[in-house]
Amino acid sequence: MKSKVLLLILSLLLCAIPTFAQDTTTTNTVSFNGFSFSFNPSLATNVNISQVEGTGPGEMDVDAPHTEFTLYNGDAMATEAFDRPITIRVYRTADFTGLETVENQYQLLRALLTEPVDLALYTIVPAEGSGPELPYLPIANAGQTLRARPQYLDLPGLQGVRYITAYRQDVSPFTAGEFIYTFQGLSADGQYYVSATFRVTSDLFPAEIPADFDYDAFTADFVNYLNNSATQLDQAGAGSFTPSLVDVDAVIQSFAFGGTAPSPDASAPTATLAPDITPTTDVNQDPTLGGLAGTWNLVSYGAPEAQQPVLPNAPITLTFDVNGAGGSSGCNSYGGAFAYNAGALTFSNIISTLMACEEPIQTQESTYLAALTTATTYTVNGSQLVIAYPTGVLTFINAAAALTPVAPTVEMTMTPTAAPTFTETATTAP
Repeated sequence: MKSKVLLLILSLLLCAIPTFAQDTTTTNTVSFNGFSFSFNPSLATNVNISQVEGTGPGEMDVDAPHTEFTLYNGDAMATEAFDRPITIRVYRTADFTGLETVENQYQLLRALLTEPVDLALYTIVPAEGSGPELPYLPIANAGQTLRARPQYLDLPGLQGVRYITAYRQDVSPFTAGEFIYTFQGLSADGQYYVSATFRVTSDLFPAEIPADFDYDAFTADFVNYLNNSATQLDQAGAGSFTPSLVDVDAVIQSFAFGGTAPSPDASAPTATLAPDITPTTDVNQDPTLGGLAGTWNLVSYGAPEAQQPVLPNAPITLTFDVNGAGGSSGCNSYGGAFAYNAGALTFSNIISTLMACEEPIQTQESTYLAALTTATTYTVNGSQLVIAYPTGVLTFINAAAALTPVAPTVEMTMTPTAAPTFTETATTAP
């Protein structure tokens, strides 16, 4: 792939402590030729913007002309695109004509956005060992062997899908640092295709393959391995990845078009000749996050006078840390950003895995996630957390406190023909 002209390199050299879990956050905003995005400075110290002229049909690594934003740390960015930590590409869909493999990915994405389907189906690898691929640009010289955490995203002026993937030219196990978190989207007018790729490391997988690894046994069970790997990634919290998926999702959520449209022609006049970067550095150093820090188990939800107990076979958790908030919603995993201030609490950018749930678990999960997105205030009283939303409250107990043995209240019923039946009701704080 050839780079037609290097426009500029920016060294940000910021020393802020970034987090979505604080009252104020540090972000940098880049705006170039009508496309803009923001990112947490923990993700990168440098931004490189270039116009790539692409390659024609029949050439190696076929790609269409595009504007390329590369975010990286250190003095030099990696030569190979797949080795770069963060790359955002903006294509003109008109330039896909004649590039069959590129056009196929574009049409695949259009079909998914025109007639949405259950993306969870894409995470399953059938017994014959191949499954449907999700759209991905640039064209990879390898097979898409894994798809996890897929979700539709509807952004201002932009729609698309985001998911975790990995590419393979052989049959081998995954290592921690080879996963790609990607967004593939189309502008509302259909004129632009946006591809964002983030290299993420998962602590669920080993750093390297052991020297004595049994490849024969592994190959025989490869399909199960792929399905189990996708399930692990689906159920993992945002903090199980580096960088945190909360920070990565925030970049994707910030994508916006406006002003002069992006042009892949470096000779074309532009309205913006340099990125607009606006750093802020005021951060909150409270390690307790206003008393929210830690993991909480949901006890009940709903109107204060008619609290609904959580289903015992679908426990719900909520963890707050400097990377954001998330946990299990009873069936799926979820995560997002939160902000707090003097008893006020709000959540944003909440995303969830999309596994199908049985009733009444599905209703409980939907009600819980809807309550979080409309949360307004919170109070912490010892081991109890209460989050208020317009139609009710969510009542939690600290997970550490929940592990402490509590004397049960025992109700005993005697009948002439049966042994005593005991029903235990665990006591909770009022």
